Amino acid sequence: MKIYLDYIFLENLVVNIVIISELIIFTKSCVSTKRKVFMILIDTILSCIFAIYSNIFSYILHFFVSIIILFFLFKPKTIYELIKKFCYYYLLYFIYIGIVISFSILLKLDLESILNKIFIYIISGIFFHFLCKDLWKMWKINITDRDLFYTLDINGNKISAFVDTGNSVKDPITSLDVIFLKENLEDEIISKNLNLKKIYINVSTVNGSKIKTGYIIKNIIIYKGKRKIALIDKIILSFSLDNSNTPEKYSAIIGYNTYLEKLKGVIL
Repeated sequence: MKIYLDYIFLENLVVNIVIISELIIFTKSCVSTKRKVFMILIDTILSCIFAIYSNIFSYILHFFVSIIILFFLFKPKTIYELIKKFCYYYLLYFIYIGIVISFSILLKLDLESILNKIFIYIISGIFFHFLCKDLWKMWKINITDRDLFYTLDINGNKISAFVDTGNSVKDPITSLDVIFLKENLEDEIISKNLNLKKIYINVSTVNGSKIKTGYIIKNIIIYKGKRKIALIDKIILSFSLDNSNTPEKYSAIIGYNTYLEKLKGVIL
């Protein structure tokens, strides 16, 4: 029985790690690692208990326990937000299980072996991760023009910016996103940040690829109206934005990746 319980625990642990981790990424939620690990362990232990006493009552109880776990995991401010998280939890759960079943059939592995099961769970989890990242593209159609305007605070310099949903420039070496600013802002900002690290980034456009100068800067604050949206620990500034191709009202362009990952531009 001890071996059986070990297997049940290991299976549920892997599944819960995948589902909860992807749920946090998918909903762009901020959850501390400590709380995430704790809730995964609690969920795994309870899943084992419910699996041992498998009956209709345990399934119903597991359903309500899942709501409690999600509540303590995300600490939602409203019931509506909790219900959304709960729906996404089961949506991702069923997608993941479907992927596991598909890989099991495709690879024709003997699932009586715990090692084969864990292998299938991990391979399915990797595929599931990339699928969840692409699912974000479905919400791009919900973005309206009023969602795309922000204010950057770069060491006291307030700069109006807008999001270019077609811009996904990222430095491959540092994996940092890039914010493009108008050329006439370089002297003012650089003079207040003399210790910025200069790098060179490859920018690809319809007119070809060009090498642009960039500066790694820390702690940029981004506002939506008067509300603080995000504090970006580190990002690249490139003063290569052509003044003639940018509306006079805006002096910077924020990339689509920054919009999704840092600004939570699409709220699920």
